[in-house]
Amino acid sequence: MSAGSWKNEFEGHRILIWGYGREGKASVEFIHRICPDLKPVICDESEKALASARNNHPYAEVKPQQEVDFSAFDLILKAPGIVVGGDVDRTHLTGETQLFLKHYADHTIGVTGTKGKSTTTSLVYAMMKEEKPVHLVGNIGTPCFEAIDGMEKGDYAAFEISCHQLEFCPYSPHVAVFLNLYPEHLDHYGTFEAYGRAKANIYRHQKAGDILIADPSIPEIEEERPDLIRIGSDVRAEGKTLIIPGKTLDASGCALLGEHNYQNAAAAFAAVQTLGISDQSVLHALNTFHPLAHRLEDLGEKDGIRYINDSISTIGQATIKALETLPEVNTVLIGGMDRGIPYGELEDCLMAHPSLHVILMYASGKRIYQELQQKNANMERVILVDDLAEAVAAARKVTAKGMICLLSPAAASYDHFKNFEERGDAFRKLTVGG
Repeated sequence: MSAGSWKNEFEGHRILIWGYGREGKASVEFIHRICPDLKPVICDESEKALASARNNHPYAEVKPQQEVDFSAFDLILKAPGIVVGGDVDRTHLTGETQLFLKHYADHTIGVTGTKGKSTTTSLVYAMMKEEKPVHLVGNIGTPCFEAIDGMEKGDYAAFEISCHQLEFCPYSPHVAVFLNLYPEHLDHYGTFEAYGRAKANIYRHQKAGDILIADPSIPEIEEERPDLIRIGSDVRAEGKTLIIPGKTLDASGCALLGEHNYQNAAAAFAAVQTLGISDQSVLHALNTFHPLAHRLEDLGEKDGIRYINDSISTIGQATIKALETLPEVNTVLIGGMDRGIPYGELEDCLMAHPSLHVILMYASGKRIYQELQQKNANMERVILVDDLAEAVAAARKVTAKGMICLLSPAAASYDHFKNFEERGDAFRKLTVGG
């Protein structure tokens, strides 16, 4: 690889790796590879993370976060999700996503949105790899720094970019896909507007000739970018037929579930065709695509009940779409960490399904239960339990044979699970085993 331009990013700088997770590890390894004489500092709040950093990187200085003087550094690579206090000089903040896009934006399709970004990015990757060397990076796939060797050779990146990765990012990808925007991560951003501003960095720094494919209902987006390709009109799905400007494609051989996923597939189709990927390659990718785990994942049947794992659902709108997609759902399991997001739309949906068993759990489930009571909802089929194990036990008793029990929590998992994948895996073990 050509190390010269990357050496200029790091050489002579006092560097702090702030947060030792997947990205932090990739960052420190890459910096050491490019500038082996540098001694970066790694900090984290977790003693377990610090112990791992000391073991993996003897050439670095490792400190607890509370012992770090942030003003002593002129380059701070921050891990996504860390809330930046007012005492930190933001002019020195950067991160993997920012630096990667600075160098490789022209060969990047970036995807963001509150829901659907993992599936859409995976579809972009599957379609692209039919014809071009491409890397699946970001929130899904590998940390983007691990793809640099290939990018230096002219490869492409299908990049799932989260709001946290975009929050301070002054660069945007050549092709930006902004799927949707719903209230989420309000515990981090404080307001929906601030959350939206972070997401908007996926397109706000694009150059002339760059492409934006987006939902026009996202606040201010049409006023800022009247040239956008509109999801829902220019780009849409009618059943399993994908429609983009000037083209239609029959995707009836695809195994995805749900109308929303075919709209995601249409967005991916629109994105890759701007880079010259043929319809034939797109169709082959769709017909061989395996839906991602924890996203309307069919776990199979046990004792006459079919179990569907939608642990990725962290907002009410995701649960509503799951219920719309699967009319055979007889029981839905909802609840997790309460981050203060509104549930009125979901509660109205649940009240409109009089034959649906609703099992509520954890902090947000308790809040939904109380709000349903305040709305004088019929609580005959609403059950409040403490945790997922109790929820599954209750579901076994009330779900009709031949029908579906759906885990679609409409909430984050972090109060009781490491992440939504661990929650989905726990649901699998509690239901069908394995």
